[in-house]
Amino acid sequence: MKWTFLVVFCGLAATASAQSVYKCRDAKGNPVYQSNPCPEAEKRWDTQPRDYTWDDYYKRTAADKKIERDRRHMRARAAQVSGSSGPVGAAVGQRNSSACESAKRRRDMVYEAAGADRSFATSRAMSDVVYDACK
Repeated sequence: MKWTFLVVFCGLAATASAQSVYKCRDAKGNPVYQSNPCPEAEKRWDTQPRDYTWDDYYKRTAADKKIERDRRHMRARAAQVSGSSGPVGAAVGQRNSSACESAKRRRDMVYEAAGADRSFATSRAMSDVVYDACK
């Protein structure tokens, strides 16, 4: 008796496999849902489950958190640059040309001392110094 129920349940599970659903229109224009494709199917839904994993979920939430951190950082940087909490272009400061030229000279001296073997970090740091002085 137990084996009979097991066999019946296995048979039912095999017939309950996922199928596609098609939305078609009949001659009067009314929607009709069927398992067979119509000549020009308007919509099709696959009842196959999505293969998302917890790992995908955690990666997505980590990416969202990083985006939010970057946005906070950019807002803080914009406030520091503009001197206010408004948008970046809200307050335009005076450009100090002597500080800009001094930063460019310092960058050129560092580049000359390092030669062609300078690292990306050095180039980036010096570019940031010049940018901050000349903005």
